[in-house]
Amino acid sequence: MSDKNKVSWSPMPRFLLRKDAVIQSLKERDLKGKRVLEIGFGSGEMLAWALDRGAVVSGVDFSFEAHELTYARMGERIKENKVKLYGSLAEVQSNKYDYVFAFEVLEHIESDIEMFGAWLELLNPGGELLISVPAHMRKWGDNDVWAGHVKRYEKSDFSSLVYGRDVDVVHLWNYGFPMTLGLDYLLNRNAKKRNDCEVLSGQEQKTKRSGVVRSSSFFAKVLSGRCFMLPFFLLQRLFFNLDLGSGYLFHVKKNK
Repeated sequence: MSDKNKVSWSPMPRFLLRKDAVIQSLKERDLKGKRVLEIGFGSGEMLAWALDRGAVVSGVDFSFEAHELTYARMGERIKENKVKLYGSLAEVQSNKYDYVFAFEVLEHIESDIEMFGAWLELLNPGGELLISVPAHMRKWGDNDVWAGHVKRYEKSDFSSLVYGRDVDVVHLWNYGFPMTLGLDYLLNRNAKKRNDCEVLSGQEQKTKRSGVVRSSSFFAKVLSGRCFMLPFFLLQRLFFNLDLGSGYLFHVKKNK
């Protein structure tokens, strides 16, 4: 039995839309033998994806729940030293990577420009950084509060991230349209109920849970099925270069 079958975890439609965008952005890249680091690995799904493509994989996440879930799903591969997991960025700062991923992380960080620079420092010359963030402050809602977001991004914000840095922009895509029009409404409605009932949860606790807490309902699993999602994957690709969805994928290449 594979590691993925050892624990029940169902990716939500937004995660799958983002994963499809990442796959499209990297479709001309050969990851075999490349050193890949994911910051904020959550469930470990993208670590497994990179590993399946022959990459040498490491992950950083400060959430104990993320480590627990990823170990449950990828325990054998971790034991075989095929995946290395760390609890803080400080543990990998002396390392260099060919690819760094940070999906749905930067929006949790006040000093986002400095953090973006720190991620670039982890790359070899010619290395590539891929990040995703929620799009458009006008779409701020209860789900952002529940997840511990600091902000949502506008297209103009990416100029500030790369200003004065020797990088080339590979892609700046807006993903998720048209499916996220309905998803945003449902996510915010459900998050409002949870926020109203919630006592605890500071910013750090919200950030930690945002990468691992998923619905386990039958309806959610149906929505996340490959057959159901495929038309939405194909549709969103038509709109990557328009600003209609509610998430950005930013892919840059470091020159030096």
